[in-house]
Amino acid sequence: MTKKTTLNLIAASLLVALNQANAQSFDNNSDNYDPTKHVWEYTYQLAGGDPLVFQQWHLQNTGQTAGAANPGKEGIDLNLDFTHRRGIFGQGINIAIIDDGLATYHPDLTSNVAQGTTPNPDPYIYEYFSRGRNRIDNHGTMVAGIAAASAFNNHGGRGVAPNATLTGANLIGNQSNVPGLALAIRSVMDMDGAVQPMNKFTDARVINQSIGYTFSDPTIYNTYLGFFENIADVQKIAATQSHGGRGSASIKSAGNDHFIGGRWSDREKGELTLVYPNAYALPAYNTSVADPSNANFWNITVSALNANGTLANYSSAGSAVLLGAPAGEYGVHSPAIVTTDLPKWCKDQAQNECEYPVYTNGMNGTSAAAPALSGATALIMSANHQLSWRDVKHLMITTATKVHADSTPRTIGDFEAIPGWQVNAAGLAFHNDYGFGLVNVDAAVEKALQTGTILPELKVRNYDVSVSGDSAIYDNFAATQSVHTQTENLTVEGVQVRLSLEHERLGDLSIELISPSNTRSVLLHAGTDLEGNKFDNTLMLSNHFYGETAKGDWKLRIVDTNAKDGWSERTYDVASGEFIADSVVNLPQRADKYQPNNSQPGNLIGWNIRFYGH
Repeated sequence: MTKKTTLNLIAASLLVALNQANAQSFDNNSDNYDPTKHVWEYTYQLAGGDPLVFQQWHLQNTGQTAGAANPGKEGIDLNLDFTHRRGIFGQGINIAIIDDGLATYHPDLTSNVAQGTTPNPDPYIYEYFSRGRNRIDNHGTMVAGIAAASAFNNHGGRGVAPNATLTGANLIGNQSNVPGLALAIRSVMDMDGAVQPMNKFTDARVINQSIGYTFSDPTIYNTYLGFFENIADVQKIAATQSHGGRGSASIKSAGNDHFIGGRWSDREKGELTLVYPNAYALPAYNTSVADPSNANFWNITVSALNANGTLANYSSAGSAVLLGAPAGEYGVHSPAIVTTDLPKWCKDQAQNECEYPVYTNGMNGTSAAAPALSGATALIMSANHQLSWRDVKHLMITTATKVHADSTPRTIGDFEAIPGWQVNAAGLAFHNDYGFGLVNVDAAVEKALQTGTILPELKVRNYDVSVSGDSAIYDNFAATQSVHTQTENLTVEGVQVRLSLEHERLGDLSIELISPSNTRSVLLHAGTDLEGNKFDNTLMLSNHFYGETAKGDWKLRIVDTNAKDGWSERTYDVASGEFIADSVVNLPQRADKYQPNNSQPGNLIGWNIRFYGH
């Protein structure tokens, strides 16, 4: 058995080498060659060797359908063709998949699985019965295939970083034996209680979390402060103490909570009517408030794009989003993601009764966007191992592609509830739906190959802000404002706000932070499905100010908009990835969710601002 395995590995290595050689034999002397263009502005055909790769639009979007009724838009992809032609496939980078386990025996995954010295959670897949039907834990297997399925082996498709290694941690599966996210991260980083040096090959350089929470109670962060801070502390260790100080990047899905309900208004045409808990069809949840883990600076939060280059209908968004990545719609009217899957399961841990694994064209959600970004991160790290996780993050931010350029602000009357694209004082365009845009692998890799360490040591500064003057939050768009004057200068990488206030209808509130350069970041848009009557040290994060100077006056503004005076619905055309014009219909609030307007002004109690920068 050992000899056979060795021969197979040798044959696979020869096949990879042959395809790399073929991939790099392209013609730069064609009539349309333009020497003024950058290498990442050209499109090169992906090498063969994987029968489904031509349908993997997230790798290269040529307008294919991936089994759906309608095609995507050419060019809406990770732009990694030249990186792959260079032979950069994620070599030497380990990606941890914290999920429901992954099928280590899958022919497109098995050669990339590298278990660490710390025993990892059981990776095997089991059938189980729950809520009236048989179920299977296949989510982690689909996620792993997007990030790092093998290439050039004549099986299925390939991963974004097909030569990266994979480590599985079973946190959310039926057979999970890791009781918490912090312990799962310790597992894939080979940490013990004393925190080992973490410089081994099997320590994760990229930690993928296609998982998350959705809370309607904004006090959840402070209620479970120890839980969330423990996760952040472990991620900080992974980011600052691993890999010789270069650190590991934690990639996290933004969430799938754009709306609170939906129905097919015309299934044949792919028209989906979405329901919102406000009168203006504003998203039901905001990234960092719905899931405090998104407000954790040590996470890189990613939203989901469809194959047309707009926000997928389900994707959460907000100021905590750093980048967007391909994920698709449902694979029926518009493409979803082609990746590894299990049609059935292994019935026993000894793997004696296993159905043969296959593939799916139906993976979507921000769960799919996260491993796409994890694979992209691995490619950039593989191009230049000297770079820290912050350096790689910087390269992705500064080279990202602006998508949905004609998107318009969303308003409540004349009030701009959610801005469109805004250019901050550092010259970087930012959008609450897409962060700094769609990750552009070829552009980031080209810069990675030409640079050394980019960013100096990270500095963190924390300030409690005393609230002076009238702290009441009045109805009818009368803004309540508080100011922090920052005297020490920093170049901003991220800004967190912890906010305490009282208000009888929290869904009315718009919360904004305005930088000394007059960049307005909407930390929490109005109309969310928040419940309760207070914020209690509620944590929010903005990536909007990246690269700006911190010195000067930072203004916190709270505006009561009356957005919750009704509900609404809006129709989304899944095939085009656009909302149908003039399709917003106002509805009365549901009786079981009715919230009367506040009978008295709210009150700003206090806030804290924390700068991450250099």
